Amino acid sequence: MYFGVVVTVLGLWTLGGEASDFTINSIELKALPSTNLNNGNKLELKCEVGFAKTTDFTLNSTFTFYKEDETVGTIISTQDYASYVIPKVRVSNSGQFKCEVSVAGRIKISDDIEIRVTGLSGPLINVSKDEVSEGDEVIVRCEAPEEWSYKRFKFYKIHQKSEEVKTKSTGEYHEEVKFMIKEGENILQFKCEVQLVHIGESSPASAMKTVTVVAPFSVPRIEVIPSHNFTEGGNMSVKCSFQEGRTRSQDVKLTLQKDGHIINSSTTNTLSYHRVAMVEDMGNYTCKVESKRTSKSSSAKIDIAELFPRPLLTLKRSSKNEFINENDNIELKCSVTGLPAGASDRLEYRFIERRQKRKSTRKGGKFTMTAIEKYSGSYVCQVTIANITKESESLDLQIYAPVKNPVLTHIMRSNKTVVLGDTLELTCKIQSGTPPITYSLVRGKDLLEKQIIYGDKEARFLVNSSSSHDLGQYSCQATNRNTQSTGKYSNIVNVTVIIPISTAHLKIIPSDGDVEEGSNLTLVCQVEVGTLPITFLFYRKKGNEVLLQNVTETQKQHSIHHLPRFSKQEDGNYFCAASNRAQKEVRSQTKEARAVLATWKKGLIGSFVLLIVLAATAICAYLHMDKKKRGKDITLEKTRSAKIPTTNCEKPTEETKGGEPLIGNFEGDEQRYVVVKSAEESTCSVIPMLPTSFFTGNNQHNHEGAQSAADTTSTEAEQDSAENNINRTEEAPEANNYA
Repeated sequence: MYFGVVVTVLGLWTLGGEASDFTINSIELKALPSTNLNNGNKLELKCEVGFAKTTDFTLNSTFTFYKEDETVGTIISTQDYASYVIPKVRVSNSGQFKCEVSVAGRIKISDDIEIRVTGLSGPLINVSKDEVSEGDEVIVRCEAPEEWSYKRFKFYKIHQKSEEVKTKSTGEYHEEVKFMIKEGENILQFKCEVQLVHIGESSPASAMKTVTVVAPFSVPRIEVIPSHNFTEGGNMSVKCSFQEGRTRSQDVKLTLQKDGHIINSSTTNTLSYHRVAMVEDMGNYTCKVESKRTSKSSSAKIDIAELFPRPLLTLKRSSKNEFINENDNIELKCSVTGLPAGASDRLEYRFIERRQKRKSTRKGGKFTMTAIEKYSGSYVCQVTIANITKESESLDLQIYAPVKNPVLTHIMRSNKTVVLGDTLELTCKIQSGTPPITYSLVRGKDLLEKQIIYGDKEARFLVNSSSSHDLGQYSCQATNRNTQSTGKYSNIVNVTVIIPISTAHLKIIPSDGDVEEGSNLTLVCQVEVGTLPITFLFYRKKGNEVLLQNVTETQKQHSIHHLPRFSKQEDGNYFCAASNRAQKEVRSQTKEARAVLATWKKGLIGSFVLLIVLAATAICAYLHMDKKKRGKDITLEKTRSAKIPTTNCEKPTEETKGGEPLIGNFEGDEQRYVVVKSAEESTCSVIPMLPTSFFTGNNQHNHEGAQSAADTTSTEAEQDSAENNINRTEEAPEANNYA
């Protein structure tokens, strides 16, 4: 930033105090001596600028040179040109160049020019070793120190007429690779080339580097005795050997192989293989010596003529069945083709059962026996002629023993009952018989399932008891390959399917739940579906649940419970529960029952109420009639009043105490009277009373009615007395009680 400020100040330099001005008319970049150069030539890049000025003054210009937009040099000059020199150009200098001039903040850029440099120099090559052993590694280094462009290095390993090539790319000036020295290589030559990737220029090959290979051991030698072609029966010998190199390798191993299989090995320089030759020994033999990194080998083919062919083992049996059954007569025959007449009868044949290692020797090549299951196995026969023993191919004999005594077992439930929806598990197994065994599960006459069991295992059947039809008698049949039509049946297992209870319903009688006191309440609990016997439980719920009855029904799907002489204490909610052998209890809905008054009590109360109404009506009628009578006979009443003895309240029945009114009674003529005197007044009130016969009666209501009538009469008497200027007083409760 500071550099630009300085240039700007210098660019506006004035002469004699007068301002000067300029402009950049042109800029051009030139390559000297040419744009096409050879590797190592001198290159001058000259940038020329054309200025126009108002006066003749000096400008400080900044020249910047670019190669493909990257700065390669900067020059500050007061001249109208500047040069950037490369003393020795390389191919890596090839590309597009341009220059830029900057004066007093004004910038101008030239056009691009293409520089082409040819004649890439050959690279330098080095190897890590001049002498190596088979299995070693050689490191090859290739260098192009004068070139800095991105490069691809190409390495060559040359052996006689073959070569191995490896490539690597890098931005560095050198690269390395590793070459493995292989078996059989002796003198090797290495070279490398360089290619500038972005420019496309390739260098000539580098100088050759020679590497000598020293073998750690020689190619092994193989010897066959008596020859490579002979007849079986003779002694055969194969020998392998090799020679070590100048330095002994500690990990050398020698092996002898036949058709890719190792038959002998050694860590020494030699090994041998001896045997009586047979046709099976014919093949390709290879001796191989190897270390950790390299190996060498040699091979030989051995042909052996056959002395006699391999024996043939066949089976002959009396039965025409497809399979061999116990007690069948069978014959094994061992024969050799191509023998002279009578020679076969003199030979000894060995019959061998490999599994149980049973052996038997027979002349004439025949072996007969009665088939027993334990004689099953893999049989071969052997024949020996002139110390050559040959064995036939194996013959497998499978003797089938018939199945015996299959046993069917019900698993999990000892009582042989199954709840509807559960899985019935049955197993079937024979006591003896040759597998594979076919087990068939049968219910009644229906075949349910078949299973083929290999080995000494049981058949396991799972039956989903989805309906009541799954109950019944189960059995299983067992067969094998020689008893398919005459299989054996097992014992019979009786299975009972228990249908669980789904719902329970409670009915009460009476149905509305209102029970007269002293009457019976009947509870009926019924189920729709369920296997008998069924246990019914009756409950009353009034706070806590109380069990009323527990009964088991074996003949019907309902139960009845009676509650005699129902009372108020037995009010509550009733329900029932039902269960059977499915061990699932189902409860009904609850229903309410309550005690109500008996009919006779309702009638008695009604009669009592009616009697009260009649009594009240009679009293009212009596009072009405009595009032009329009083109105007509007022004079008579006064006369009767005059005859009442006047006591002037001097002799009351009870004296006044504490200001309480005085009350008394007396009789006059044919009428009873009540005298009431106030404690505060001197006047007395005389009230006539009803006849005593009116109160005679057993009904309490009649007594109360009579009392009311007396009160009414007293009130009327008081009114009459008022007309006769007799002071009346209020009726006291004691008067009623007294009356």
